This record gives sequence, C-alpha cells and structure tokens, in this order.
Amino acid sequence: MWLSSSSRALLITQLLFQLCRPSSQFSATVEQKSSPLSPAPQTTTVDNPNIQLDGSWSTAKQALRNPNCSVVSISGLDHHLSTLQSYFCGEDAPSDVDLRMRVRCCGGNGNSTNSSTEISYVDCANVYHTIVDPPSTTGWRNNNNKITTSDINNEQHNNNPNNPCIQALQELALGVHSLTDGPLQRTVTDIHMRVVCASTYSANDPPFHTDKCPLRGYVTLVGPGTEYMDSTCRPWEYVALRSLGVDGLGLVNGEGRLKMASELEFIVMKGDYYDASVPEDDISMMKKNKKKLWSRAEACVHRSPPGNNAKRVILSLDLADGGDDQEWEERGRKRNWRVGMTQRKSHLVS
Repeated sequence: MWLSSSSRALLITQLLFQLCRPSSQFSATVEQKSSPLSPAPQTTTVDNPNIQLDGSWSTAKQALRNPNCSVVSISGLDHHLSTLQSYFCGEDAPSDVDLRMRVRCCGGNGNSTNSSTEISYVDCANVYHTIVDPPSTTGWRNNNNKITTSDINNEQHNNNPNNPCIQALQELALGVHSLTDGPLQRTVTDIHMRVVCASTYSANDPPFHTDKCPLRGYVTLVGPGTEYMDSTCRPWEYVALRSLGVDGLGLVNGEGRLKMASELEFIVMKGDYYDASVPEDDISMMKKNKKKLWSRAEACVHRSPPGNNAKRVILSLDLADGGDDQEWEERGRKRNWRVGMTQRKSHLVS
C-alpha cells in the first residue's frame, strides 16, 4: 500500500516514541486548564512586594511549574477584560491596527525613584494612546511620540488619575511578568504587549505550532479564540497535527484534547523557552532530559483559529527574553494569515 511522505513520517514517529514512551507515572496529564484558577487577589514579587493584582497570577505560577501543565486560565480579570473590549472593540474603536510595544515591569536602576507601578503605567499609557489616539495627537507625547517618565504626574494625578483601560493593560502586564520563574526572574524585566484590531480576519486551516518565547498571555476580545491542546503534546501528536491538521489527532488517539479559548478568556501558554525552578528529584530529572530531546515537551501546541473575513481583536503579552525585541505600529493592513510565517519572522499572532 502506497503512503504519502507525511503519512510515513507520522507512522515512523509514532512507532519510535511508542517504543521509548515513559511509564504512566511520568506521562499522566494535569487538567490545569479545565477549571478556572482561584479569583483571590494575588501579590506580585516584581520589585515591590506590596503590588496587589486582581488576577489569580500566583496560583497560575504554581500550576505552570508542573511539567505536564502547558496552559492555564487566569480568573479574576472579568472587569479588566470587559473594559478593554469596550475601548478596543466598540463602534468608535480603531480597525486594522497592529501594535507591538515594550512595557517595562521593573523599576529603574541607579538613582531612579520610579517604581514598577509608575514605569509600567507610563508604558501602558503609551499603548493606550497609540491605539485610541493617532500619533498626530498633540499635548501628550514628546518629539518621538512617546509619553515619558516626566509625564507620570500629569497622567496619574492631573489629567487621568484612574483611566480604566490603562489600569487593565497594567494589570495584564504586571501579572504576566509576575509569572517569571527560575532563571527568568533574574533576566526578564519587561514584556512585549501586542494589540491587533482586525476588521476582516481571514485564515484557512492554519498549522499548529509552539511559541519561541518563555510564556505568552493571550486573550481574544472579539472573534474566535485560539485553538490549543489542553495539556503537553506528545511528539507523535505534534507530527499528526502539523502534517494532517485536526484530522490527524484521531489517528493517534488524541481526540478530546483540542480546545478553543472563549472570548474574554485570558490564558497563559508555555513556550519553548519556559524554565522554572523544580526540585532535583528523579521525576524532574527525567523531565529535563526529555526536554533536551524534545524541545516542545512542556510548550502549549496551538494555532490561530480558522476565519472567514470576521472581525477579530486580540491582545497578547510575551515575556521579553531578548530573542524577539521587535516593536511596530501598522495601520490599514488587512489581517490575512499566510502559511509558513511565524511571529519572529512576520507580524502575525496566533
């Protein structure tokens, strides 16, 4: 019987990994995504232990340390996400905008007295005003169209002391940054925030992939949500998804594990570069060795949803690990998904 090259690759991969498959005590999955995390207020440890956040970030951080957990849903953010939806998705909201900007989540060094709260508020204000006010707006920015640290008092205390949209962006930025763990705590100080407002999102059977970053926070404000595997993906499942799409899961007994994020559901997905401090026991050592052989061992396998010219607005936040420091602002460009493109090579998001 003749087999296509993709089918042969899938069969060979499945046989190889079935032969070296670990015992059940190491392959059991953890359904961290199936139930929302506790909505109790959490405390970050960025550079100020007194910063209080609304989301269940501390619980998520603990859950992500489990090697079998690749994605978590953050609760306690309903008010913030509804606020962002009203600002970025209403009748007067901008369309066909793609913005990616750095948000600093740690206070300044040296003689600087700016805390992470102040500095992140300024950067989130830059994101907000770039989206809702075109760069031609005067009176807010310096010559480079940026709000500076010297504008903190004007923004926080005089003109706009409690802007709910900026506060919502700041909650997400500081929350995602609080998930840094292990070696990342010493090296990651910022996040990259991206807002995409697509009036006609179009995508035809996008391929599944993992993100080339430590962590990505993600929410769909309007439109279809991201499709993802609800726990770590085994190599043969990944090959099936990449070569045959959703139909390939049935060939490797992976049915029922593919989920779609709901509108206004904030999820955090592990990427290929996630690293956390874990006890040096036999199980963790096996997991580390597995990740050396299989770089996507803990990453969340997901894809952009299929779309047919529907409106879609998303917000994503990546830990700034230095591998992708691009920032951009694009207006008037239609969002058409193209095969073979990744975020590190193009302005596309999943």
